[in-house]
Amino acid sequence: MSTQQSHREGRIIHDADSHIIEYPGWLESYCSDYVKTNLNPSRMTVDNPIFKRIIDQADKRLAGNDPELTETLKANIFGAREKLNMWAAFGATKKEERSESLDIMGVSSQLVFPSIAMARFSRTPDMDVMYGGADALNRGMADFCADDPRLLAVGHVPLNDPKRAQTCLKKALKLGIRTIWVIADSVEDRSPAHIDYDPLWAIMEEAGVAVTLHIGSGVNMPPKYMNTGEERDLKGNPFNIESTKAHDIPVLHHAVERWLTCMIYHGVLERFPRLKVGIIELGANWLPTTLANLDIGRFHLGKFDASLDKLSLKPSEYIHRQVRVAPLHFENTGWILRNVGKDILMFNTDYPHPEGGSDPFGDYERSLDAVDATPQELDNFYSKNYEDYLGL
Repeated sequence: MSTQQSHREGRIIHDADSHIIEYPGWLESYCSDYVKTNLNPSRMTVDNPIFKRIIDQADKRLAGNDPELTETLKANIFGAREKLNMWAAFGATKKEERSESLDIMGVSSQLVFPSIAMARFSRTPDMDVMYGGADALNRGMADFCADDPRLLAVGHVPLNDPKRAQTCLKKALKLGIRTIWVIADSVEDRSPAHIDYDPLWAIMEEAGVAVTLHIGSGVNMPPKYMNTGEERDLKGNPFNIESTKAHDIPVLHHAVERWLTCMIYHGVLERFPRLKVGIIELGANWLPTTLANLDIGRFHLGKFDASLDKLSLKPSEYIHRQVRVAPLHFENTGWILRNVGKDILMFNTDYPHPEGGSDPFGDYERSLDAVDATPQELDNFYSKNYEDYLGL
């Protein structure tokens, strides 16, 4: 077992997954009038009595009228039960607080994802709304992170129209967006490895900006599989709201594996060897099997596919070279490390989402100490793999 008291001592820590919690009206404030008028309705409105109670509590704290709650949240930034109200969580909505939250956590930088805003435009048939919404989201994310270089903004580029996607990407890069979140599903019946996307990957590779997959974009349990004819009850949850379901965890990797298989077998990572890929909040228990299956498919079942002969590496080697993955805190990260090596995994907190747990540092430390992770393995996990992913 490791004799080091804490993995944080004397070590740079980067957080590969955190979130802004978008207040009602946040996305609209960055939209044109046309886009604002045609966004999909939000499920989170003050017309909903449960959500009104959530926002009332957050409004009170953010206005400075509940200093006791603020101090409670700061004193136990990951574990306070009051963090279940994500809108009231410290640093979740105010960028001034977010900088202080990084000081409390002791992290050197943090990748910041949106939480719910993409649902307002990502599935609309109106391309002006889809791309206008993405531009607005990217402006909002860049604004939230603008005042603190430790906050690295995540943007979104829809892939529905490859030409418009290039324009959207270029705008995002000018804003200082540090990685681009794309939907893991096939879009408009195109493979993610479709040649029409090559200009996008080329722009990103040249800019040193990674492409990222994240939960909430085509990877959850499809809603139709949740239709049992019975109403679900979230016992013990004061707000009866959940973002990641228990049913999602066993299937998170399905869309990811399809996406990675296409990007590797169809030669995208071969053509763009400096393009980095982040797999965030999608678990990592699946990684050892996926690495093995990619090689099995190539060498045992791919002898008739001439395109596979163009690959200069074993499929699993593209993962080691270009793909970085953030395990979930409740997975056995030590076991995954021992089965995939030191060059892939990244520390993350998912703050302020409750799925990130009440003690992410402790959860990862205990798992990594159980396999006697070496100082180099710990450095890679907490900082170097993240720095490679984001080109820092």
